[in-house]
Formats: sequence, C-alpha cells, structure tokens
Amino acid sequence: MEILKIADVFGDLPELETPRLLLRKLKPEDASDMFEYASDPEVARDVTWEAHRTMEDSLGFLNYVVQKYARKETSEWGLVLKESGKLVGTCGFVWWRPEHAKAEFGYALSRKYWGRGLMTEAAAAVIAFAFGKMKLHRLEARCITTNAGSEKVMLKNGMKYEGLLRDVVYEKGGFKSLKVYSILAPEFRA
Repeated sequence: MEILKIADVFGDLPELETPRLLLRKLKPEDASDMFEYASDPEVARDVTWEAHRTMEDSLGFLNYVVQKYARKETSEWGLVLKESGKLVGTCGFVWWRPEHAKAEFGYALSRKYWGRGLMTEAAAAVIAFAFGKMKLHRLEARCITTNAGSEKVMLKNGMKYEGLLRDVVYEKGGFKSLKVYSILAPEFRA
C-alpha cells in the first residue's frame, strides 16, 4: 500500500465542482456569509460546535482554517452556490491517518438550504476525492443521535451504520452519543 503524505494532497487544496456548488478554499472574506448560518441556533443544535455569537467567532474559525491550509493539513472546503457566489456551508476532513488509509469527514449547511440535496451533492464530491486523490480504504463520519439530516446525507452516499459511541463527547452542558457511519473503497467503487 502506498502511504501518501498529507502535505502532498492538502498542500494546494483543489477546487471541486458539483452541478450546483463550487467547493473552494475558505477565506476571511467569507465571514459575513459564515456568520449568517453558523450563528443560527438550529444549525448548531445537533453538532459538536457552539453557534457563533459574533462575527469575530466566524472570522476566528476562518483564520484557523486558512492557517491549516498554510500548514498543508487536512481541512475543509467552503460550499459556494454557483448561481449566486454565496457561501452556504462547509465540508471537509476532521482527520486523516494515511498509514491506515482512513479518514473522517464532516459538514455544516445553512438552514435556508436544508432539504435540497446540496449537502448530499457536496459530500459525494468529497467522498470521491477521498477514494481517488487520498487513496483511502475507509472513510467515516459521525453525528449526534438527534441529527437526522446528517444521517440522511451519509445514507444517501452509501455509508453504512456501524454503531453507537455512547456518551463519547461532552458538549453544551451534557454528554452526547454519536452514531458512526462508514464506507469502504470496494463499496464506493461498486
């Protein structure tokens, strides 16, 4: 098995394109669009991060991601609507273990665009990137048990439910259980 270097793949994060979205590097100028959805309590309700309280929260996150790009680390794409150029979410990698050919990805989407298949479309592009460019054998994703929308995205992209990690994270004042989904390279290719 060829073991890739993270910097070789993420050194210059390529743009990905779907029928309705451009997946591109995030930039500080995205702060206003990001704050619009990341400050929504409904968007932040069933995820492990807190809703952004100020524009500085969004700018801080964007600067963190820009630094990850500069360090050539695994990172996320901004999801931009082709029709308007508006940033409506993110999708990308939480971690990657090249020596085990596995990674985890995650995503967030503005509530204004829920139920339109946009995240399923974006996730499909990221999954194809994972099994193509990253040469993964296994890709996984997790969601809080109450996040039915996230589960649907995983299922629609061929991921299989593996089990429940009981009370595995302490978030927002309580322990949360996470559902684990995965897809293997042979399943993706089939």
